[in-house]
Amino acid sequence: MNPIYEHIEVAANTSLKVATYTHEKDCPTSNWHIHPEYELVYIRNGSGKLQIDSKTLPYHNGALLFLGPNIPHADFGNKDFTDNFEVVIQFTKGFVMEKLTVFPELRRLKKLIQASHSGLVFSTTIKDELTNAFESLAYASELKKLVGFLAILERLSDTDPYERIVCKENNIVHKTVDANRLETIFQFVNEHYDKQISTEKLAKQIGLTQNSFCRFFKKMTKKTFVQFVNEFRIGKAVEFFNENTLPVSEVMYKCGFNDPSYFTRQFKKYQGKTPSAYMLQI
Repeated sequence: MNPIYEHIEVAANTSLKVATYTHEKDCPTSNWHIHPEYELVYIRNGSGKLQIDSKTLPYHNGALLFLGPNIPHADFGNKDFTDNFEVVIQFTKGFVMEKLTVFPELRRLKKLIQASHSGLVFSTTIKDELTNAFESLAYASELKKLVGFLAILERLSDTDPYERIVCKENNIVHKTVDANRLETIFQFVNEHYDKQISTEKLAKQIGLTQNSFCRFFKKMTKKTFVQFVNEFRIGKAVEFFNENTLPVSEVMYKCGFNDPSYFTRQFKKYQGKTPSAYMLQI
């Protein structure tokens, strides 16, 4: 079964996306999916199955794994215990190329980063050792999240006992053209979400007709392009509301919406409440 391409948005003011999930706040389900970002996953306890590429690996008492770009996988969470806690750290190859290679002290992490392209599962011992390091990220500032993340990578880079999941010879190679097209689309939306986006011009940029573009995007993401853009813009609106005291109308325009009623409907669709209600909540 072909995986769905998942778009992961790393906020403009951060280097990482750090998400935490509890038993009450389940990790969003993407089913069988793929994305170009690196992903480090910590699961405190419980049991389940790691479905990665062509492998199915059972785990007990939680798990710790590190996946490089474009490795097909299913979600890893479980509901065995009410105190289960999951931390998912995602970052782009741009972070690796532009940040980790700048400082010579961080270059020793390169071996671990490269090894993640085969998918790594670490021992329960290492996972338990790093429990506090992962779980403290939930309440840390953005700077402390970055520092904590680098400390975790340093510890993992000193660890030999890990299992490589995907053999290079057997790795599923996905169409590079399709992956590049999607990355181009995602990057374009990230840079132009506040403006009117022409599917005709974007389609031409990636070498497709407008109709072919719409079919391609729906096939690869299981969403229409309009749905994707609206969801992306609402995510940006949430960022603006969380970080600023801007009025609803200004946030609406900053996120590329021009119709207040349409903005309100879309916000309620993805956030479950109106923009005004969301502002009152925070």
